[in-house]
Amino acid sequence: MHEQLFSLSKDQKSSFREVYDKYYQPLCHLSKYYLGDTAEAKGVVQEAFVKLWEVRSEIDQDSNLKNFLFTLVKNNSLNILKRRQILLKHHEQIKWMEIHYQYESLMKVSGSYLEFEELKENIDRAIENLPEHCRAVFKMSRFEDLKNKEIAAKLGVTLKTVEAHLTKALKILRKELKDYLPLIMILTNFLD
Repeated sequence: MHEQLFSLSKDQKSSFREVYDKYYQPLCHLSKYYLGDTAEAKGVVQEAFVKLWEVRSEIDQDSNLKNFLFTLVKNNSLNILKRRQILLKHHEQIKWMEIHYQYESLMKVSGSYLEFEELKENIDRAIENLPEHCRAVFKMSRFEDLKNKEIAAKLGVTLKTVEAHLTKALKILRKELKDYLPLIMILTNFLD
């Protein structure tokens, strides 16, 4: 190990290639374990080897090269996970702020222009007018919060059939409720 580190500090590319060939796959597996994404894991490993090349002359000769690389890949993978969480949290905050402001704007609209009871009746009527299977799948998806796989199992149909019924139901509802669609999406977020 120390010979490889010494030759790396002397810019020997063949030694670097040996290290790369030896550790590339195990490092990819480690990063993928954390990230769950092969392409992203490969990127993390590539960055680790670039860093190794950049700091090769600064690494202490008594250092364990394997530990250096594994620690670098682990830390970079964990940093990506932290960034994902921050982005997800930020996205959720923005989403709720947008809904809040849209709702606030709607509440300022004149009551004579916007009759919520009329809207509810139109939505209910449009849903009840859906073809039987589309209606059943739509209600299970949107009102019972079942996933497509759960609906397929419950109805004894394929996942593709459930997806086809949902697609058809949403298409019909968008057409039937086109005048109310922006309001519906803001208030109930059920046609997304």
